[in-house]
Amino acid sequence: MRVHYEPFEGRLRRYYVCNEAVVRHAGKHCQWVRGAPVDEAVSALLLEAMAPAAIDVALAVQQEITHRVEQSAALRDTQLQRARYEAELARRRYLKVDPDNRLVADALEADWNARLRDLDALQREHERQNEADRSLLDEPAQERIRALAADFPRIWNDERTGVVERKRMLGLLIEDVTLLVDAQVNIHIPWRGGRTQSLSVTRPRPMSVIRKTPAQVVSLMNELLETANDRQIAARLNELGYRNWRGEPFTLKKVMLVRRTYGLKSRYERLRESGMLTGEEVAQQLGVCVSTVHQLGRRAFSSAIDTPPTTDTCTNRRAKTSDSKRAPAVDMVVVRPD
Repeated sequence: MRVHYEPFEGRLRRYYVCNEAVVRHAGKHCQWVRGAPVDEAVSALLLEAMAPAAIDVALAVQQEITHRVEQSAALRDTQLQRARYEAELARRRYLKVDPDNRLVADALEADWNARLRDLDALQREHERQNEADRSLLDEPAQERIRALAADFPRIWNDERTGVVERKRMLGLLIEDVTLLVDAQVNIHIPWRGGRTQSLSVTRPRPMSVIRKTPAQVVSLMNELLETANDRQIAARLNELGYRNWRGEPFTLKKVMLVRRTYGLKSRYERLRESGMLTGEEVAQQLGVCVSTVHQLGRRAFSSAIDTPPTTDTCTNRRAKTSDSKRAPAVDMVVVRPD
């Protein structure tokens, strides 16, 4: 499997994808899994395995450092001895030359001076390295090594520890990681010492399932639409503690989106199917102004159709209508369209 990155909320999200069939046969991905749960499981197993051996690892590192320092010191001593020998040999050559042969004498003197300068530079570097090695192996340095082993979980989980450093640490301890994706993600980890461990993690749900509104909420919305509109349903859902997939409260637009997605009939459509009329239709049947119907509806004067209020803007038109032609009062509910 290979690592695939996709941008998500300003960051790169990891996926482990088996694309062998895609590359070789132009097929489909045989399996894929989101990387975060797998990485968390492997990290937890690594921290658990490292905890008992932390001090042993620290001591082993200290012994390795000591051994390498000794090897470096021995190598520098050999180089210093060789430089001294070459400087001494150049001196002997200069002393044995005939003084009358000035050309050869000057060349041997220059070679002798060059050997002495090399010897002096190597001597200074040797003293500096010895001083650095002594500071590396002192007691404070040993305490820092022990503290490093004790603080391995903190270093591993530190945000400043990059992905490359984590991979290098894993490469020192783990051979590889095998993933088998089924109902769960099965992880098989062979350690470099020969031991193999297996664990399983829950497979993350697809984003389409995460964003899907629960069936319980859809059913409740369908029930509430019998007596409430979209705005009232949003307020009722928030009172009951329901939230969308982001954890945000419901709003008018969110309720409308869910209703249209699942094909739920709106409050207006349900009232129309039950035989309810709009204000315009009632006004047309009664021969009055629409504002009059709305006023009567707000004041709940179901029997005051024949006695319009004094503020009726259609009084003059209704006054011209004879009593015989006046529409009878009917029992109905006025519904305004959304």
